[in-house]
Amino acid sequence: MTLIQLWLAGWIAGLIAYVAALALLYRQGISGGDLRSVAITSLLASALCFWLVYVPILRAVRRWLRPAVWAFPLTAMLLGLVPTALVARFWGGSLRAMMTPEALLFYILFAVVGLVVGWGFTFVERP
Repeated sequence: MTLIQLWLAGWIAGLIAYVAALALLYRQGISGGDLRSVAITSLLASALCFWLVYVPILRAVRRWLRPAVWAFPLTAMLLGLVPTALVARFWGGSLRAMMTPEALLFYILFAVVGLVVGWGFTFVERP
């Protein structure tokens, strides 16, 4: 598995988690237009953050905490705040949009992205 495949796997898992959380937490479905909007927005935010935030920081964590496998998913899940902030700022007009119910769905999306990327990173980027 390459880093690109890992990023795509994480993003797809996150998108599935978004739709599942919408159904479970809010008892709502998602229209085709909304799904497209969420998919495009999250794809762009995750692509940008994956290469500029996730990979450099996870490589630094690997140097500092070499044997601690648990640190990668935890760190990547916490880094999910960055793309959520980008999406909230883009759609909400300010960072106060990070406190809305809609932002919770993006927190879930990027937490799952972080979980998949962080766990997969331990296999893809072996020292």
